[in-house]
Amino acid sequence: MNHNSKKNTIILGIALGVALAVLAAVFIVFGLMKNAGKTDGKGPFNIIVTFGDDPATQKNFSWYTEPGSSKSIVQYYEIGSAADAAKPDFKGASQVEGFTETLDTYLPSEGQENSASASMEAAQFVRHGVFIDGLKPGALYVYRVGDGKNWSAAGTFATAPETAVSAETGFSFLIVGDSQGYSQSDFALWAGVYGAAVKNCPDSAFTVHLGDFIENEDNALSWRYCLTLPEALRSATLVPVAGNKEDDNFLKYFLLGTREGVTGLNGYYSFDYMNVHFTVLNTGDGSKDLTKAQLKWMRRDLETDAAKNAAWRIVLIHKAPYSDRNHADDSEIVDIRAQLLPEFEAYNVDVVLEAHDHYYFRSEPVMDNGSAVAAYSSETVTAGGEQVTLFSAADGGNLGGANGVFYFMPGPSGVKQHSKGFREMPEILAAKSLLLSDPVFCRCEVSAERICFYTYTVDRYNYSIKTVECWGITRQ
Repeated sequence: MNHNSKKNTIILGIALGVALAVLAAVFIVFGLMKNAGKTDGKGPFNIIVTFGDDPATQKNFSWYTEPGSSKSIVQYYEIGSAADAAKPDFKGASQVEGFTETLDTYLPSEGQENSASASMEAAQFVRHGVFIDGLKPGALYVYRVGDGKNWSAAGTFATAPETAVSAETGFSFLIVGDSQGYSQSDFALWAGVYGAAVKNCPDSAFTVHLGDFIENEDNALSWRYCLTLPEALRSATLVPVAGNKEDDNFLKYFLLGTREGVTGLNGYYSFDYMNVHFTVLNTGDGSKDLTKAQLKWMRRDLETDAAKNAAWRIVLIHKAPYSDRNHADDSEIVDIRAQLLPEFEAYNVDVVLEAHDHYYFRSEPVMDNGSAVAAYSSETVTAGGEQVTLFSAADGGNLGGANGVFYFMPGPSGVKQHSKGFREMPEILAAKSLLLSDPVFCRCEVSAERICFYTYTVDRYNYSIKTVECWGITRQ
């Protein structure tokens, strides 16, 4: 064989090797996608931890298996630090058993797992749920879920302290939303975004998801991608908000309230973390605006002593009642805006966290049903490693309620970005509106004196982060 022949043979061999490697990778990925909705019937997935009625002493656990698993068990014990969870030992751990129920759902037809227009086939899964109470306030635990023989990997959860926020003590939480997609790659991006968020805020007390988890609510495979691919979710307490994409499936994946109560059974609920009050609304509860029942519940919730005496009052909602693009002039949004803005001012809400429009939006501190701007001053300080613009009332009082409500939309945390232009709406008093090309997350830090929001985009290729804006509210 001459020199050129040897050279050609080597090149051909290298090319063939590369081609086989690529082909093998394709088959591996295809196999993962094909089997992502299927297990051997033993392994838990869709594991989500939520608050009970009292974040200091209660937690709820929900997960799925394929049919065949008839028990729902959580084992847990207190640990000193997250490092203690690296090699968990559940001998002697506390154990609580919950309920199981068989749910009818759908999976994409074989070969169409990543198609937006996939035909769907009927499927069944077993949903598992466990309520735990009597936990120690301000403690960290390691846990696992299973049926007594087949267990999940270990995760951690923490309970809220019983103390109030002060100038020196507070907490942080993460804000994400609109992770919606349908393919494995869509939710791989979402998992990368959430991983970047947790890395940026490793001590977050919980994660708020502002709704629209998936694109097709009936697609159980999309739900599995969304709730299982971000491994960090297993060690997070999730505060889920019902989006318009979830509808009837919202309560099939998130366990709210307590075993005795009825809190959250309509997708709206509230909780107090330390002495900060969160009211979670469900904009899909009615055909247009909120139902009379939900509105009555919201008023009653915001009239409680816990809400009245709270350091901050925060509302979580999916469909944005106050924004200036995309859905802002939809008839249902106009109805919600007319219905809710007077209520938020009347009950002294400080900030409304919203989603649905897939862009970055921050309002002025608005009053008079959102038609006027409250008088305010601002200063820029260094906080949380960033330059933060802090807003305060010009007269020395406090912003909030009738003295100025902030409406804030960090933007989508998934693959879907809206590109439609801004609306010419003089009734919407925007301080900042930005179209973004990458997904985002927001870190919120809370103390008695200030609440700060740090928003970052996440590069969809290398998951590096870039600051969008850092702002906050300060009080006397």
